[in-house]
Amino acid sequence: MLHSRVLPFLLVAFMMAALAGCEGDSGTTTDPGSGPVDHGNPSDPGVQPDNGSTDDGTPPGRFTGQLVDFQSKVGMEGVDVTVLDNDTGEPLDPVRFPPFKSGVNGLIDLPLDPGMMVAFKANGKDKSGVWTFKDSFQYNIPSDAQNKRLYAVNVITYSTAPKTAGIIVDKTKGILAGTVYWKNEAEGTEEFVGCVTIEALVADGSSTTPQGEVRYFSPDTDMPTPLTKATFTTTGEEGTSRYIIANLPVGQYRIVASIDGTVVSDEIVLRAAADSIAISNIYLEGDTNPTPDRTECIGVRNEM
Repeated sequence: MLHSRVLPFLLVAFMMAALAGCEGDSGTTTDPGSGPVDHGNPSDPGVQPDNGSTDDGTPPGRFTGQLVDFQSKVGMEGVDVTVLDNDTGEPLDPVRFPPFKSGVNGLIDLPLDPGMMVAFKANGKDKSGVWTFKDSFQYNIPSDAQNKRLYAVNVITYSTAPKTAGIIVDKTKGILAGTVYWKNEAEGTEEFVGCVTIEALVADGSSTTPQGEVRYFSPDTDMPTPLTKATFTTTGEEGTSRYIIANLPVGQYRIVASIDGTVVSDEIVLRAAADSIAISNIYLEGDTNPTPDRTECIGVRNEM
């Protein structure tokens, strides 16, 4: 079995998803005992909308989660959060779900209708005023997910991590990021998939040319790797489980993951927005982890 290891400072920043280690986006909150946000005081900046029943009178479902800083995984209170339509990237329903601020320890509890996919945007300063977050989008989230981990990328991480990989960020373009996992149903865990390569293709199929600048995370430094070391990171440990694709023109992209030239996933669609980062992990299913049975792909990882 593959095991995740602790991700140091800059790595966690861009692994938008993965960036989360073994539990991926679905990890429990760091303070599950504190319970949901109190909706009783509408003047509290941590209060989130609770709009009762749906239009047809049936009780809404509930979404619960925690907004954390990519870098530290610490829950962030008072950050601006907006629920978005998963397809368009626009606010889902500004009347029912106006923008709100994350609650104590970053906890979020929303009455979202079940049975659909939604997206979230987080940005602005946290309650302390110390951290400022770029526009951070997270797509493809079940509206009734429980204990879902959401990410916000602080401005320091956003500007520093690409530089380690030799990328000069174009503010008129966007960044996509994620991690490729295999869902180990028997163990109830998510495992890295090694020796994966990633491409971003225009979602409408108008071009078959891969877009943006792709980098993988080095197993040595846990940071995006310069292009000169790309050969190493395509075969090194979980290096290519974690990726960023920078400088993508604004628009929608289909994220294609391949192993040894064979496509293993091409269903994830993400929207790139200017001067922002969008995150969505890729989850593979099947009886076994598809990581090739080669030492350079499997590597040695320690439990988190």
